[in-house]
Amino acid sequence: MADQEAYLQLLDLTFQVANSLNGKPAPNYRIPDCNKLAQKLYSHAATIYWLSQGTYAPIPKPEGTHFIDFASVAVITRATLETYLTMYELFFELISEDEQEFRHAYWLLSGFIVREKYLSNRPQAKSLFGDSLQEIEGLRLRIQKTSHYASLTEKQKNKCLAADLPKLSFEKRLESADLAPKFTRTIHQYLSGYVHSDGLIAIQISQAKSEAKQDEFIQGFMYIIMIVISKMILSYRKIFPSAEAYCLAKPEIIKLAETWSGMTQMLDL
Repeated sequence: MADQEAYLQLLDLTFQVANSLNGKPAPNYRIPDCNKLAQKLYSHAATIYWLSQGTYAPIPKPEGTHFIDFASVAVITRATLETYLTMYELFFELISEDEQEFRHAYWLLSGFIVREKYLSNRPQAKSLFGDSLQEIEGLRLRIQKTSHYASLTEKQKNKCLAADLPKLSFEKRLESADLAPKFTRTIHQYLSGYVHSDGLIAIQISQAKSEAKQDEFIQGFMYIIMIVISKMILSYRKIFPSAEAYCLAKPEIIKLAETWSGMTQMLDL
């Protein structure tokens, strides 16, 4: 298994920085969403640790079965990576206030618009989600007030308000976040195979019959998580004084995080 003690040390500090804003006034109205994503990232990393210990199913009775569910760990590893990438683009990247406002409102719109599409075909559901329509229009107004929106073409504006703008290439997004774009893009494609159940993944699952073989997969996924949560810790430290206080209290873990975060500089060599 990946260095269990190092993983738990990083996980502990991830928990502390993810909760460092609780009960404190937010610098702006966008920051609580950063906190929510940080807690989501921590939850993924913690779940991976427990899955790495093995899964017990009480069937078939009476003995039950025990196995290491590395396929689920792969799925959660991809979710963890994407969570950090979203956090970086919304809260950590050095961009203008106008760009931050545009990205945050557009990110929210991209999620809420699912309800708009749902309600358009089910008017009877408005009693459940009717307020969402007002929230969606409010998000569109936020977007329209930004200079970034004003710089778009009319076609782009229409797509923007429908939450349908094309994203930057995944490799460019990884590069901006210092996540070893070539290496991580390949890893992401591989992890996506577990989400979409492609042929390679089906073969690997069928061939990994022993717990030792299953644990080999787990190790690789946990190494990726250690890089990601290290990036998150260091990013939080830079912008939130309350997180910095926790980090200063644990210099040995910060050094560990810096080591794991720095590995991205070697992975694309």
